[in-house]
Amino acid sequence: MTFLDSSVQLPHLKLKNPFLRSAVHSFLGTEDGFMTDAEYNMYDELSKNGLGLIITGHCCVAAGGLANKEQIRIDDDCYIDQFKKAAALVHENGSRLMVQINHAGPRAIDTTDWADASEDDVKKNQHARAMTIEEIEKVRDAFIKSAQRLKDTGVDGVQIHAAHSYLLSRFIDATFNHRTDNYGGPIENRFRLCEEIISGIKKACGADFPVAIKINNDTITDDEQYEKDMHYVIEKCLSLGIEFIEWSGVDFLNQPRTATLYYFDRIARLAAFEPRLAMSIVGGVKSLADIEKVLQSPIKLISLGRALICEPDILKRLAAKSTERSSCLSCNRCFALPHLHKNVRCVLQWKKIKATAKEK
Repeated sequence: MTFLDSSVQLPHLKLKNPFLRSAVHSFLGTEDGFMTDAEYNMYDELSKNGLGLIITGHCCVAAGGLANKEQIRIDDDCYIDQFKKAAALVHENGSRLMVQINHAGPRAIDTTDWADASEDDVKKNQHARAMTIEEIEKVRDAFIKSAQRLKDTGVDGVQIHAAHSYLLSRFIDATFNHRTDNYGGPIENRFRLCEEIISGIKKACGADFPVAIKINNDTITDDEQYEKDMHYVIEKCLSLGIEFIEWSGVDFLNQPRTATLYYFDRIARLAAFEPRLAMSIVGGVKSLADIEKVLQSPIKLISLGRALICEPDILKRLAAKSTERSSCLSCNRCFALPHLHKNVRCVLQWKKIKATAKEK
């Protein structure tokens, strides 16, 4: 028996093991929001390699909230059937599939009328205005409607993306949220939009429909207070019936290539704070030693992203002890390479392609 054989029971979902494929944008979709054969093949391959749960790349819930030109969409009924096909593929191979839903906020590429939690300067000389209450309500409803579309596709729930400086994370984080109404100020208000989305999904889809959330474990301003604020978030998520919290961080792309388990100490503390709610660590899980360290901690779930882009079978090989660590370089070229070479997502894979071509 290996760590791939240890099941995990969540409130409304049972996983065959504690390993998650964290949501990573694949760059494999069409520019009108549909999955391609390459996308389906990715899910097929991942689900054949031991993962308990696969979380899709972030899917756009509304026009004006698109983060990437080839991002998969779920803001219209025409996008429903592709999730049925993906879910059937994953389930046939014994894994579960959860869809991450997201709104890019001021990072959106399909609008020039950028709106944010508060008025702010954003990247590339863009200026965002503060969202109105009516706009906040429309975003809330877009998340709920997207979950409704997914409910009967066979997927195993949704994950709300509230990390990585997309819209919901900017409401949660006081670095960006300077509102003075019911959506700003104390953490009870800053988490209100997420709470309304979660409650709305549960009401529309049923209390047993699995909902998870991805949140930054840290911030760039008053990080000590932010950790205290996360205690409230954890308690609220528990009361709302959340399946699990997946903790990421604001600087995961800037971590040294040699770094591992980027946020382990804090996430272990957060997991110990409320052991009834499962939590997952993502970022820098690279070796058998990393996995063993997490499994001996209060953290119940382990998420991998770039390591699975590099080697979709890495978990099986780690479990069999045919290798001790991932070959992933943590170079982040997987975020740029697909724009240069279609359907190529890892620099090591590209090197193999070039070497094979040279031999021919």
